Amino acid sequence: MLVGTNITDWAAVDGAYYAGAGTEAIWLFLSMILCVAALVLGARHEKGAYKRVK
Repeated sequence: MLVGTNITDWAAVDGAYYAGAGTEAIWLFLSMILCVAALVLGARHEKGAYKRVK
């Protein structure tokens, strides 16, 4: 059984089926924000660690 449909067998599917259609942009921007945040936080941490060593 496919999630979100009443299709019970793959033989009944005659075209493309994608449950996430229309939400790709949301996930793309969310992942971009998370990557930038990780880079900024990592750079800030490394800068602080470098200053502590000197």
